[in-house]
Amino acid sequence: MIGDDVVDLGDEDAAAGTRHPGFDARVFDLSERALLGRSPEPDRLRWVLWAAKESAYKAARKQVPETVFAPSCFVVEPAGGGQMTVRAAGRSYRIEVAGNGEHVHAVAQPAGGAARVCAGVARLGGAAPSEAARRLAVTRLAPVLGVSAERLTIRRDGRVPVLWIDDAPGVADLSLSHHGRFVSFACALPAGDA
Repeated sequence: MIGDDVVDLGDEDAAAGTRHPGFDARVFDLSERALLGRSPEPDRLRWVLWAAKESAYKAARKQVPETVFAPSCFVVEPAGGGQMTVRAAGRSYRIEVAGNGEHVHAVAQPAGGAARVCAGVARLGGAAPSEAARRLAVTRLAPVLGVSAERLTIRRDGRVPVLWIDDAPGVADLSLSHHGRFVSFACALPAGDA
């Protein structure tokens, strides 16, 4: 199971000083607040931790649909080299974090999972966010899966996006996200695809 989340660091909601004073206490546990207190870039780290939690939640919800997103219960531990671990309800997720000065993108899969992942981030452009995220995923996944983009569609099973090839659900696990000026996707590729 895979999950992803993107945070637009330029969005007004991500700006320093715009959060409710109790935000950190509600969202982060003591160890995460200590990390924020020691960080030379606490505002960026805040959104890295948030994206890690959100991506792990999306993966967790696929495993256990009743999973509730209580952010302080999804505890992030840095693992070095752009990786983190998120622990929640007895499960662990490996998180890959990437980004730049404009955005943060986190991709989660169960710890010990070895899925090959295709992921990407793009600027929103003029389309609706959900449509732009779907278009990004289809455009990037078509050549990787060896099919034309016209053969791929993304449908929903409840709130979970599902990649379809022709008229059948594909075997690839997909996650989509959008925030502010950015859209993203992550896809766990089926065995044999690059």
